[in-house]
Amino acid sequence: MTRWEAIRNGSILFYRFADPPWGKIPHGFLTRHGGVSAPPFAALNLSSAVGDDPAAVAENLRRAFAAAGLRPEETVTTRLVHGNRVLVVDARHGGAALEGVDGLITAERGLSLFMRFADCIPVLLADPGLPAVGLVHVGWRGLAAGILESALEAFERHLGRGPSALHAAMGPGIGGCCYAVGPEVIEALSAQLGPALPMRRRNGAWHLDLPEAVRLHLRRLGVPAVITAGICTACHTGLWFSHRAEHGRTGRFGVWIRNP
Repeated sequence: MTRWEAIRNGSILFYRFADPPWGKIPHGFLTRHGGVSAPPFAALNLSSAVGDDPAAVAENLRRAFAAAGLRPEETVTTRLVHGNRVLVVDARHGGAALEGVDGLITAERGLSLFMRFADCIPVLLADPGLPAVGLVHVGWRGLAAGILESALEAFERHLGRGPSALHAAMGPGIGGCCYAVGPEVIEALSAQLGPALPMRRRNGAWHLDLPEAVRLHLRRLGVPAVITAGICTACHTGLWFSHRAEHGRTGRFGVWIRNP
């Protein structure tokens, strides 16, 4: 059984995996607890792109980084576009917010990767042997566009490590219980994933189990060890922001990983 730990640092609450090798890799999935944003962004919204007060977002980021032990100058983040672009970063990128990137990989010791989520699946990747780590933002569009393929290809092309050397861990994201989708989603993912696409008919609509689709695809691409938090963000809006459940007016929670 996956070991999923809650850690509180002052008012900030986050979760992490304790299974090997994750217990030795600094990482965390921040919740919405401990910030200063007013509703509907209450409270630890970490995105300045959703209509929140910029001063509140800045304070939330300060608190989150302090609780997680992140130094802004040693952290790389991105502005997400639901695409398939992945970059390998190093110390030269510290402090940067990279445009149009949905995946980051680094072999730089001590460098942290940071992204924001609200239903899409946060995928952590780790190669303890190098060491190297990655962080990938996976929604249905990115999955259909090949974001996971891009991440694994980047590991192999730039770091010389194939999928069999990697471990993957998936954080909270919207589950099949809550994710009704239209024909365009089914068509796009069926073309990419084939008949194994995990769909279920519920209350007259097709529901996609996005976490299971991501897990299956990682295994199909050759990653042998994939663990998942098994938490639906739309079912647990007391802890996590959910774009779907909160009708588009909500914040973003943070996810980070640091190369040890």
